[in-house]
Amino acid sequence: MTVPPALPTFTPGSRRAPGALPLLGHAWQLQRRPLAFLRSLPRHGDLVEIGLGPRRAYAVCHPDLVRQVLTDARTFDKGGPIYDKLRQLLGNGLGTSAREPHRRQRRMIQPVFHAERIREYVPAIRDEVVAATAGWSDGQVIDVAEHTYKIITRVLTRTMFAAEARAEAATVIAEALPVFHEGVGRRMNSPFAFLEKVPTSGNRRYEAAKARLHSLVDRLIADHRRDGADHDNLLSVLMAAGDGRADGGASAMTDEEIHEHVITFLVAGIPTSAAVLAWSLHFLGQDPGLEARLHSEVDLVLDDGPPTWAHLGRLDLTTRTLTEVMRYYPPGWLLTRVAMHDTVLAGRRIPEGTVILFSPYLLHHRPDLHPAPGLFDPDRWLPERRHAMARDTFIPYGIGSRKCIGEVYGIVELTLALSVIARRWRLTPVPGAGAHLTDPKPSAVIHPAPLTMRLGERGATRPRA
Repeated sequence: MTVPPALPTFTPGSRRAPGALPLLGHAWQLQRRPLAFLRSLPRHGDLVEIGLGPRRAYAVCHPDLVRQVLTDARTFDKGGPIYDKLRQLLGNGLGTSAREPHRRQRRMIQPVFHAERIREYVPAIRDEVVAATAGWSDGQVIDVAEHTYKIITRVLTRTMFAAEARAEAATVIAEALPVFHEGVGRRMNSPFAFLEKVPTSGNRRYEAAKARLHSLVDRLIADHRRDGADHDNLLSVLMAAGDGRADGGASAMTDEEIHEHVITFLVAGIPTSAAVLAWSLHFLGQDPGLEARLHSEVDLVLDDGPPTWAHLGRLDLTTRTLTEVMRYYPPGWLLTRVAMHDTVLAGRRIPEGTVILFSPYLLHHRPDLHPAPGLFDPDRWLPERRHAMARDTFIPYGIGSRKCIGEVYGIVELTLALSVIARRWRLTPVPGAGAHLTDPKPSAVIHPAPLTMRLGERGATRPRA
């Protein structure tokens, strides 16, 4: 048995990151070159002081410190500039609520994401990916990021809403959600909250997009209440789980709470999965050898039939490719907690109210934790190599009680989508179109927009999903 290596011992105390500006602190670096700035922080220690405007914050750069922050929710609860912005849309849904309401919420919502429930959605997910790519043609040049966004939107609306609501929901979400995420990205690193109130065109678009999403979800919940039928979708399961029948109404959720959870599923589930799928197609297009191996696996495993639940465990390279994307560009690339009382972290006194930043991207790109982190290598996730990794060095879904509840749904959705696309199509880069991808500037997610690639049909005799 391979024994996981010991983690590098973290250094007590903290140092301040260089390059802070008066009033702005390090916010300008987080705005201009955030990924490069995050990669630089471990050089200055395992707990690094940074300035978010005039406010002092600390970035945790060591897996042991990240674990301490993420597993001690009494001391380090969700909060800080990122969650302050997200609560403007999400309210106190599962992704943004504080510790105490979160425990109740997660217990009630867990049935929505049981593996057996997700298994039932496999045919619907597969069919939506097929339908979303049915209009592709050989030689066509597409913006892959735009198309993966539409694919994941169709998948989530198919599994969440009743049939008569899906077309409107998909249209509103596809138009409004990217505007919202762009607005959150601008706000999460801005040191000056008053700028959000200035009536610029960007702020007006952001507020309009937020209003459209809220209005849509309110209407869908009201329609479901009037209908009263079980449509065997995520909204039906969510409303049944929160109706309080099991305990005489003590655990019932209001429509406002259900609204917040639905919005959370949309905001957390669509842009993240769309980005992972788009990056997967980008990296496959950059490596013809890897692409050929993945196509061979898909052809062998799927044979002449459509992908099913039983196939998922055999799509090993497909899953490892997606895993490597989530290491290279984790969708949740920068997150925050807030100290709920005075405490000590890495030997440093941390006052109540201090913002603590942690970054899966930072951990995933530490060369002492992931050798050659700039190399896209799905084989680093082969069992013998994965078992040699130290604990908590790969955290795309988080750890602890706040670990993403939709992890299994996301993996199933992405594996089906990538296998359906790879079975029929090759996507090759358009020369000169991807220069900006070498160090993309993330917003709420690290998204490759635009990503221009050319479609190539793999042959008229290729069996189709």
